[in-house]
Amino acid sequence: MKTAIYKVSNMLTFRLEKDGGQYHAFCPELKGCHTFGGTPDQALKNLKDAVSLYLDDELEEQTFNDLINEAKKNVKI
Repeated sequence: MKTAIYKVSNMLTFRLEKDGGQYHAFCPELKGCHTFGGTPDQALKNLKDAVSLYLDDELEEQTFNDLINEAKKNVKI
């Protein structure tokens, strides 16, 4: 299975994989942040929405510092 990798920032990566007739898009730095789309563009648009909702929820729950600390562990310098 091929995976397309889009580096969104120093902290976030978007991955896109063909899965049957759909495309699976996810952000490995954000646990559980996955979505699908019928086309690569739709899957990436859905992922942008999912990441936005995920981060909004993290801010609401005030766990954003935990998220940043976890992402820093995954950054290779």
